[in-house]
Amino acid sequence: MSDVLKAPTSAQLLLASLQRHTSRPAITVAGQSWTYAQIDTFSDRLAGYLAGLGVGPGVAVAVHLRNSCEYVVAEFAILKLAAIRVPLNELMGVPELGYCLEHSGAQILITNADLPKATGLQNEPFTILVDAEPGKPIAANHAHWSDATAEQIAFEPQTADADDTAIIAYTGGTTGRPKGVRHSYGRMAWNLFSHINCLDIRSEEVMLLTTPLPHSSGYHMVAAFLQGAHVVIEGRFDPERFFELCRDVDVTWTMMVPTMLYRLLDHPAAGSADHRSLSTIVYGAAPINRERLEEGLRKFGKVFLQIYGQTECPNLITTLSKEGHTSPDLLASCGRAVPLVELRLRPDESGAGEVEVRSPYLLTEYFRDPVATQEALRDGWLRTGDLARLEDGYLFLVDRAKDMIISGGMNVYSTEVESVLREHPSVREAAVVGIPHPDWGEAVTAVVIAAEGSNPEEIRQFAKARLSAYKAPKSVHFIAEMPLTQYGKIDKRTIRALMVEAAGTLQG
Repeated sequence: MSDVLKAPTSAQLLLASLQRHTSRPAITVAGQSWTYAQIDTFSDRLAGYLAGLGVGPGVAVAVHLRNSCEYVVAEFAILKLAAIRVPLNELMGVPELGYCLEHSGAQILITNADLPKATGLQNEPFTILVDAEPGKPIAANHAHWSDATAEQIAFEPQTADADDTAIIAYTGGTTGRPKGVRHSYGRMAWNLFSHINCLDIRSEEVMLLTTPLPHSSGYHMVAAFLQGAHVVIEGRFDPERFFELCRDVDVTWTMMVPTMLYRLLDHPAAGSADHRSLSTIVYGAAPINRERLEEGLRKFGKVFLQIYGQTECPNLITTLSKEGHTSPDLLASCGRAVPLVELRLRPDESGAGEVEVRSPYLLTEYFRDPVATQEALRDGWLRTGDLARLEDGYLFLVDRAKDMIISGGMNVYSTEVESVLREHPSVREAAVVGIPHPDWGEAVTAVVIAAEGSNPEEIRQFAKARLSAYKAPKSVHFIAEMPLTQYGKIDKRTIRALMVEAAGTLQG
């Protein structure tokens, strides 16, 4: 206990929860439930197998899985070996997947057998396949999940130091390559405390998660585990299923992006007794439609809690509390800094400023990228790249300095999409912006200068085939020449205004 008090780590805290809450239900997936004791047993088996492969502190294990029991078991097995978890979204495109595996140096990959596979890797990781067809031959450096968890193999549990790397989480970058955000075991302990404190996560919670666990949901999930709560995991979001689970298992807490909230509001069960157990709806990750938020408050009541964060400062920089949602003047705000975060603005000529934050759970660095680290971290402060106003302690976001687009709650960096568009033989120049969309928050929209006779839909399909689905442009528009700033750079503000006007004309 003295070690925990001196330098707590996420591994110590979460592994202790497995022992503390043995008989309580930990997760339910597709109607099947597992207790904390069962998760402990299954993760012991996987940890023993991984230890036999040389996994331990400093060894990266990539987890490329759909939302599932296997994802949870893998996470706890990695904790027991004090290894590095590399969470990879199932929606990743093949080139991005390959880059993340190579860049992280992952020695082990745990993945669903039917998910896309990276090819041409210089260092092929040993791969554990979930749901592979029984009896079907697999490569020599592959194994079935069932074999990896079939029996208990004795292993020596490893203890993580606070400075040991716990996670390398990949986020889009302005260079077009994902950046590996390195988090330590000690800093993730503080992040756990912040989630519990700021997001009303209680021991009796029934938490419903329907978004990919490698992103925000995964941080909410482990905070629930620390409390001994029950987490219901779905592979995807479906409004009908959402209300069914609210009725059947008395869901109390959930997290969603605005697009999902809109789908709920359009369902006949919204505002009914079907969701009477629901006491907390956490939302964030994308701009939200003010009118629809007000509709949500009328139908669901005082249950909404907004979060603003980044992969570099997971989930929690500011929150707009449930009480804050009762003030109409604050509905455009993302709230106040949470207790473990200091916040300040670097002013610019517009009267807004770039948001800078300091916290005990900031990233330690961008993995293998000292230049990006130096640019983002200055004297312990993270430059977020977001522009905002600060009024009476409340943060109002006004723009994203790094041209990041948030579509359906997923981060899309315009430079990555532009690079792919420029690969098309007919495209001379490309610019990508996000324009407001009633469902997606922002729609990825491309403007290109193309050869005569080109087809915009053909160019869009070209990009779609080379990008993760959520990054592909929703539309491609031709333009004779790009508007430029006085410094000779493409003027994206003008392009965005033109596209917003064009969208309004089409809708009108």
